[in-house]
Amino acid sequence: MKNGLKKIKIAITGGIGSGKSQAAKFIKELGFAVFSCDEIYKDIILSSKYITQVKKRIPECVIDNQIDKKILAKIVFADTKRRKDLNNIAHPMIMDELLSAMKNAPTKLVFAEVPLLFEGQYENLFDFVIVIQRDITQRMESVKIRDGMSEEEIVSRMQSQFDYSKIKDLKFFENEKFIVIDNSGTLTELEKKLISIVNRLNLLT
Repeated sequence: MKNGLKKIKIAITGGIGSGKSQAAKFIKELGFAVFSCDEIYKDIILSSKYITQVKKRIPECVIDNQIDKKILAKIVFADTKRRKDLNNIAHPMIMDELLSAMKNAPTKLVFAEVPLLFEGQYENLFDFVIVIQRDITQRMESVKIRDGMSEEEIVSRMQSQFDYSKIKDLKFFENEKFIVIDNSGTLTELEKKLISIVNRLNLLT
C-alpha cells in the first residue's frame, strides 16, 4: 500500500494509569503503525522554538536554556491557568507532528496514543477512538509503581484530566466511533480484547 492512500486513524486514550501504553504496545506487536504523543513531546521539549515560547509564559522552569521537567510539572499541575498556557503551546506542535507521521505510515490502520485527546478536543481528528478504562484503585497503584509518585501527586494529575466516567455524554459517542475497553483484568485479557477490536476494525474498513 502506498503511503499517499487514505489511512484510518485510531486514537488510543484513557486516564493516567489506565493501561493505554500497554494497549499501544500490544497493537504495535500485531504489526500496525503506532505513534505516541508522549514520544513526540520528548523531541519537542528540546526544540528551541518550544523552549522560547515556554520561557515567555513559565520562565522559572527554564534553566540554562533547557526546560526542567520536574519544575514544569510541579507548576502546571498546581495552576490551571499556567497548565492551559502550556497546553496551548505544546498541543498544536504535538498534533502537527503526529498527524504528519500518521499520514505517512505504512499501514492502513494507524494508531496513536493520545493522553489528552478530549482535553484538547482532538477526538474529531480520528476515525475511531479506543478508550482504556480501569478501576481507579488499580490506576493509582500502577502509577505509584511506574513513576514513584505520591498519592497526592497522582490525585492532582487525575483531577487535571478529562473525567472518563462522563464519556457517554459526549456527542462524539453517538457516532459509534468510540470503543471502550475495560482493563480491570489481566494483560492476557487486555491483549485478547485488542485483537478482537483490531480484527473488527479491519473488517469495517
